[in-house]
Amino acid sequence: MAELPEYIGKYKIESLVARGGMGAVLKAIHPTLKRYVVLKKLTIRGSSAIAERFKREARILIDFKNDNIVRVFDHFKEGSSYYMVLEYVDGMSLDQLLKRQRILSSELALTVFLETCKALSYAHAMGVIHRDIKPGNILISRKGDIKLADFGIAASEEDVDSGLTKEGMTLGTPSYMPPEQIENSKNVDKRADIYAMGVMLYEMVTGKKPYPANFSAETVMMIRKGRFRRARKINGRVHPLVDRLIKRLIQPNPARRFQDIDAVIKLVERHLRRYQVEPIKAALAALMRGSINEEPRYPRARRKRNVLPLLLVVVAGLGAASYYAWSAGYVYRWLLPDSRGELRLDIRIPKADKPAEDAFLRARIYTDDGKDMPELAISPLKLSVISTDSADPYHSFTSPSIVLPPGDYRIKLIAGGSVLWESFAVLPFSAPDGQNGLTLHYRLEGESPRPLALDVRAIDAATGRPIETPIGVSVLTGGVWTPRAELPEGWLQSGSIRQFRVGADGYRPEIFSLKIAADQDRLTLSARLEPLSSKK
Repeated sequence: MAELPEYIGKYKIESLVARGGMGAVLKAIHPTLKRYVVLKKLTIRGSSAIAERFKREARILIDFKNDNIVRVFDHFKEGSSYYMVLEYVDGMSLDQLLKRQRILSSELALTVFLETCKALSYAHAMGVIHRDIKPGNILISRKGDIKLADFGIAASEEDVDSGLTKEGMTLGTPSYMPPEQIENSKNVDKRADIYAMGVMLYEMVTGKKPYPANFSAETVMMIRKGRFRRARKINGRVHPLVDRLIKRLIQPNPARRFQDIDAVIKLVERHLRRYQVEPIKAALAALMRGSINEEPRYPRARRKRNVLPLLLVVVAGLGAASYYAWSAGYVYRWLLPDSRGELRLDIRIPKADKPAEDAFLRARIYTDDGKDMPELAISPLKLSVISTDSADPYHSFTSPSIVLPPGDYRIKLIAGGSVLWESFAVLPFSAPDGQNGLTLHYRLEGESPRPLALDVRAIDAATGRPIETPIGVSVLTGGVWTPRAELPEGWLQSGSIRQFRVGADGYRPEIFSLKIAADQDRLTLSARLEPLSSKK
């Protein structure tokens, strides 16, 4: 695999997320926001239609401002490649979650379904039809936020004459396409998205798709006639409302489906009012983090029986939640947002053939008062290793979330023989740019080679006493042992692999083969030489 560039445009590249036949997805750092973003790269050559579709996706999304749709921040061309800069969602797709969990409860499935419906409602109101709704295009963050992604084959009212979707052309994923999209993708309307939402809901609660994932004549006939096995017959725990909802969503005749996604939203919201929302969202976040393997039972919004046990559970939960909220800074975030802000560190340093635990890394925080610069009591910060990829040439470290009073600060970052100072400001949670806290990203490069200071000693192996005769040291260069005195000045440097031979008159020489790190600029060789007269 080719080495990743350090920068693409103004974006600092961190890692490769995925690579496909037509492009790649890269994780990068935004230069001014100091936050992760995703660079979606189009690498295919010679297809103006695909390049135009890529640019059109950016044009569609650049004006979208919705919490349930992945945001696009930028679009540019560099060299022969096109790039789109998107919001980074730290989590996984619904497809990945379903592969791990297989089946979701009706309550959790409807929660994911509802948030996706809200995204579609916004897109439809903007005159855009997605045309490729499927679990792989639903992203879920580690906090449980749900976002719709990939409008690559979306249809827009503004592009009706673009010619990108020709008469009779089929676009989309077969398992999620209604009959009219299979026949002709050009003339479908928002009801095609509504149909695909029904297929996705079916898959969430049964672990299966209603129809086979192919375009065989038999499958197409089943789709046209709406012949599929009811969800409750596959999973008896599916709520009857979900079963009825799926049946109407994936009606083969568009006229018999829901005609507008807002009607679906109202129906689902009315049903979910029966349950407490926060436990469902908390369970989704826990599943994303991997802290639970199975969903819990979700409490109803109102319960008239067993009040005392519920009260005890609530009190205990509130106590635990209060302790967590205080320790994690949520009390300040919710109740005193003007008095505190949040800081996190994300640091990458070269491995240099050292395990992470052997890397010397210190992060100290100081208050920038313009005078004494007092160091914070929490300094030096505790840093945790988060990198596990053996192919990654860097170790990645992160700090815990640090809650600080708003103001000016400085960080002193010590990595090996390098020291970095930087000033920064922590904004309160109440500030528009302080809601998500501040994350400082650093990627430190390796040490440059330095002149190597060499000190040589030797003892007599027979007596253990220092050798009094002159001690000579040679370095292997080009297959020849060259005396140190004959080497050019400054030739010996750190960051190299060298062989040294230490010897003295009347003794057998001893050879040292060493790898010298770039930050190691002093070498001491202590040899134990055997006298030539001794027998070995």
